[in-house]
Amino acid sequence: MTILSQVLLGFAAIALLIFSVRLIFTLLLRLQLLPVLIWLCVGRVYPQWAAAHPFVFYGVLSLFGLLALSCWLRPLVEWLQETQKARLAERLILDELHRAAVEGRTISGFQVKNGVPIAEYEK
Repeated sequence: MTILSQVLLGFAAIALLIFSVRLIFTLLLRLQLLPVLIWLCVGRVYPQWAAAHPFVFYGVLSLFGLLALSCWLRPLVEWLQETQKARLAERLILDELHRAAVEGRTISGFQVKNGVPIAEYEK
């Protein structure tokens, strides 16, 4: 193996290491797990302090864990809220169509104002 190939191989290894570390930190930040990991490292670096103050150590750790969990569950909660709004709008439209059929009127369309469907009747 020549010196040039060794230098290139070393450079590629360093570049791969930098890329992988950056990728890992980016994933940890996106998943909101970096504060948890840093706090666990604090507990490893200062085990006497963590043992002397377990309430504070595990309290802060659980706080970081709950923050990460809330970030993971937020899209699910938003999706459920949107689904509920869509079902409510559908039920309002069906009720209005039924009411119009009972009264003998014809609906030409609907307009949505502030998330509420409002029927437009033919004249």
